[in-house]
Amino acid sequence: MQFEVTLSGLRGPRLLLQVPRAARHERPVAGRRQRAHWRALARFLARTQFGVGDDASKVLSPNATPESRALGSEVELCENDSYHNNHHPKRWSPARRDPTQGAKDDVGNAVGDSERQGFLDAVASAFLRRRLQSRRLRVAAVRGLKVVSAGAGDGLQMDFDLAASYFAHVPPWLAARTNELAAAPVPSPEPPHVPSLSIVVMVVGSRGDLQPLIPIGRRLAERHRVRIAAHREFRPMVERAGLEFYPLAGDPHELMEYMVKTGGSIIPTRLDQIWEDVPKKRAMIAEILASTWRACIEPDPERPGAQPFRADVIVANPPSYGHIHCAEALHIPLHMIFTMPWSATCAFPHPFARIDPGAHRPVENFFSYGIVDLLVWAGIVDLVDAFRTKTLNLPPITLADGAALLDDHEVPFTYLWPDSLVPKPKDWGPHIELANFIPFEQADSYEPPQALLDFLAAGEAPIYVGFGSVVAEDPAALTRTIFASLHKAEARGIVSEGWAHLGGAALPPNVYVIGDCPHDWLFPRCRAVCHHGGAGTTAAGLRAGLPTVVVPFFGDQFFWGRVVADAGAGPEPIPIHRLNIESLTAAFDACRRPQIRVRASELGARLRATDGVELAVQSIERHLPAPAMCCSNNPDHVAVIFCDTCGVRLCGDCGRLGHAGHVVHPYRYVDWGGLPPHGLAADLGDLIGDAAQALQAGLAELVPKVAPWRDGVVFSDGDERPSADRGGPVRKLRRWLASWQRPDAPTGSLP
Repeated sequence: MQFEVTLSGLRGPRLLLQVPRAARHERPVAGRRQRAHWRALARFLARTQFGVGDDASKVLSPNATPESRALGSEVELCENDSYHNNHHPKRWSPARRDPTQGAKDDVGNAVGDSERQGFLDAVASAFLRRRLQSRRLRVAAVRGLKVVSAGAGDGLQMDFDLAASYFAHVPPWLAARTNELAAAPVPSPEPPHVPSLSIVVMVVGSRGDLQPLIPIGRRLAERHRVRIAAHREFRPMVERAGLEFYPLAGDPHELMEYMVKTGGSIIPTRLDQIWEDVPKKRAMIAEILASTWRACIEPDPERPGAQPFRADVIVANPPSYGHIHCAEALHIPLHMIFTMPWSATCAFPHPFARIDPGAHRPVENFFSYGIVDLLVWAGIVDLVDAFRTKTLNLPPITLADGAALLDDHEVPFTYLWPDSLVPKPKDWGPHIELANFIPFEQADSYEPPQALLDFLAAGEAPIYVGFGSVVAEDPAALTRTIFASLHKAEARGIVSEGWAHLGGAALPPNVYVIGDCPHDWLFPRCRAVCHHGGAGTTAAGLRAGLPTVVVPFFGDQFFWGRVVADAGAGPEPIPIHRLNIESLTAAFDACRRPQIRVRASELGARLRATDGVELAVQSIERHLPAPAMCCSNNPDHVAVIFCDTCGVRLCGDCGRLGHAGHVVHPYRYVDWGGLPPHGLAADLGDLIGDAAQALQAGLAELVPKVAPWRDGVVFSDGDERPSADRGGPVRKLRRWLASWQRPDAPTGSLP
């Protein structure tokens, strides 16, 4: 069966959407019903305004029948048996289900054909709509972009052609997407039974990026084996917390220097940056990618005799780059955690975009995420392809597909801020959750120098000033501005050296300069804080209930500066390129205002009342395909093989003890394979294939059950590619549903 469709709003050839007819080979009696379902999907495609104008879908086939037009569909359906005879995929069913048995509901009651088919219609239609909506919005963002440029200190300037005719369609598209996400299934609030797992936590970035992941890792380590993979210089901090460590490549100092030079931009505009910095950064990213794979499968190279390691789950922040590709190669779940918004929304712009976070620009806000993703991928797609093909033995990936991977797969995200401070946007689906700020507590083990204690006791509580891991272009000038502003504001100050190397000049009597000092010890002894707006430092200052001055340099620092000001916990942020003695003095004076002090104190009390670590851990476990990961005999152990003889999942011990001589196969639980074909037109054809599989699958394969899943990704012997259970591959429907896709991941990536 095939469709012929043209989408006139897209500048491209006509589309030939092929629909596999595997189900009709297995159950010929269902042929008429399947044809009716595809007519319904065709009508949906015809009605979808994917391009410009109301006639977005038209039939190309000259022999469209009056019947098809009478049905309201402008899409011609026709048979193409030679296609199916040559391309019908060979499926292997490890569970050996009897295809004549009907589907059953959660408690084992038989489900009638009409009820089953109605549910499948709804699932397939919703799935198709979500993918089409996301794709057409990405197309609109690219087509609507007039120019993108870099401005000093303020990130990427994006100008969109808001007068274009198709922009009138964008607000309804965004509203439709929000409605679809609101109707998507929500994970059960009840904690699932999760077996003991090996979890790798990948973090690329500064100390502030890593610190909130350490308490999460420690909490997970109460039940699982946890490894933190981060830059080599962070090993002492991780191991002091009692966690395993693996060194990732890359120098966080160089990363910070690059971001400061380009004002947080991904694409620099100065020739010296293009010729000198970009090649260095690309070489570093290639090294980071390679090290993320080793972090998943190798023992610690710097600890002789370290235990072998193979990850069952990946938790990562987005800049770690290799996360989703390693997860695909290992067929394991991925969960993203971040301290800044990275998921498209109308509520606020991407942190790297120069769009005022306080302005009401929903369309530009949403589009900024897709544009930034494309710009990032434009600079590294060749590096990622080399990593995928040479290291992971995975197929290459296109620019458009790579930029949308996390969105297309609906990878679960947990953001580390509270809903009371930055509410969850309505256009974020149930796979995106909020936790709370997570403190990195070190106060109990810190021994302050006597000179610091003497300074604190000598007068009024000071103002903390520090810019953390940010590198200053002119440390001496910045130090002079800080000292002069403290003097003019008649304030005492504690200035942190940090990576900006502040405080090199002779110290006035009202200033004390410190090196490393735990924020949870120092901030309660201060009356206000002034910092760069990093998520970790912002969280520490607000948790302490202190008025906060934000001096953003790049990225999410502008976002957090706006959040603090909107919450009433501090004055307006001062971008670093606008910082001078007058503006900083006025900000210090504002921190004495009673309304700001009261508001900051109230906010701090609310933040301290919620355990963000527990919320984050619950979010990670809630989105795992936990039932499919458990050994059938011992649910506390993770399944690694499938016994074809008995039709059960088994851990290594159970497989050796009770199934010797049986036919067994390697087993994993998420098949990320089967990337969309190259190009938008082919991706639409792939969507139709996914919907066909959804229509063919049974109810039991689509709804999460109280009882454990029997099905995951079962690998055959030899060079045969892996295959999921019959009828089960419903790709990218939900990560927490567990996923099945076309078989094309390397068997060599499994134990």
